[in-house]
Parts: sequence; C-alpha cells; structure tokens
Amino acid sequence: MKNILKINKNMRDLLSFTPLQYMIDSIEENPKLAKLYVDETENTCFVLLGIYLFVAGEITNEAINYLTNQILTDKARKELEIIIVFYPNEDWKNAITNLFPNKYNIYERSLYRIKPTYLYDISNNSQSNILKITSELLSSNIDNKSMIVNEVIGTNTYNDMNDFVDRGIGYTPVFNNKVCGFCTSEYPTKTELAIGIEVLKEYQKQGIAKTMTKMLLNEAYKKNLTVYWECWKNNIPSSNTAISCGFEKVSDYPVIFIEL
Repeated sequence: MKNILKINKNMRDLLSFTPLQYMIDSIEENPKLAKLYVDETENTCFVLLGIYLFVAGEITNEAINYLTNQILTDKARKELEIIIVFYPNEDWKNAITNLFPNKYNIYERSLYRIKPTYLYDISNNSQSNILKITSELLSSNIDNKSMIVNEVIGTNTYNDMNDFVDRGIGYTPVFNNKVCGFCTSEYPTKTELAIGIEVLKEYQKQGIAKTMTKMLLNEAYKKNLTVYWECWKNNIPSSNTAISCGFEKVSDYPVIFIEL
C-alpha cells in the first residue's frame, strides 16, 4: 500500500460501488480533502475523508495490516473517535467488523438528489429570522456561532471559514441573538454540492429546515448545481424535509459505525 496525492482511474473504478460519487468528485477536484491509499498490484484502496472511510478492491493481509497500523493508528483513533465505513460487499463488511469486535453497529443511510429547475417561492415562509452566513455575521456578537463553524470545519470541505464564505452557501436561523441551526453546502464541485443541516430541538417543527433548504436550493439553481442530501434511513423528519423540497431518493445503503 502507498499514499497517493490524487485519485487515479483505477481507484475511481474501485470506488464505483458507492452512491456517494459526489464525495469522490469533490476529492478529485480538491485532493487535499482526503487521505488516499492504494495497492495497484492487489487492486485495493482506502479513502479517509474526515470520519468517513471508504474501502474497496481485494482484501489482503497486507491491506488490513496497513489499515490498522498505518491509517487507523492510536493517534488517529483518538482524534477521530468514530468512523463510518462504506464498503462494497459482505467480505469487506466481515473484514472490517472483525477488526473492531463489540465496537461496531450496522446502520442504513439514505441518499437523495435534486437538480433545481426553478426558483422556489418562499414568500409565504417565515424567513425574517433566517440569515445568510457571511463574514459580517461570523464576526458579529451573535451567540453560538460555533455551531456553524464546527459543522463547516468538521466536514473537511473548506480550508477555513473565509473559504466557506467565498465558495460556499449557507443560512442560519437566529433567535434572541443566538444561532439556532444551519443549512450549509458541503463537498462542492463545479457541478454539485451536498447539504448539511440541523436545527436546535426547541426550534424544530416550525418549517425552518424546509425554508433554509429552499433558500439554498435557489442559490444552487442560479449556479446550475445538482444537490445531494444524505441522512440516516431512520431519520424520518430529515427524509421528509428532503422529499417535501423535491428531492428524490437515489438509494439506501449500509454502513459500519465504529466507536474507536
């Protein structure tokens, strides 16, 4: 195994199993987002994107040893705390779960997609408390801005908040001078992006998530971008928000959730 700087065709082919191709696209455009490892001889690869680990190709003792001793080192495990593993088949599932007995669960996630074809009418929605995330907002005295910063920086998608303001799209509901949620772009490329979204519990079920999503989709429409929405399959409120905004399901898929 060796660490490489850019995704090559062979690695791209190996990763074709995952529906999360927009993530792979974002790495291809911006290789520093992820750590890439490949064994060209054995056709095995690993991609570590924040807490997301993609595994693919042939399973060999060398590859498994490299994963445990060179990638998921003790230092890396302490820093990550958890990893979510995307895998292509039962053999890989067994190989990964055998490494972490009693530390894993198998869950399902869902992926939705939309290519906005018109501007959403949000005139009937309450949006007076939903603000665009700008440099001015981030430098203001509004409380709980860390909620936005932790989300943006935590995805490893942007270099810093200045980079996000320059290239990203984001909205936040502000009540009583406090950030109470966010709807932000993630994994942007020239043609697509994904949505990260959360609303504090006490402000849920008020249509805030739906309004923020439509505001972001309007910006995506202006830029001719396809937008993705990923969530846990059992997160019915999240799925319903996506569907109500016009997203269509791409697929459900299993992941291994590991507490390191």
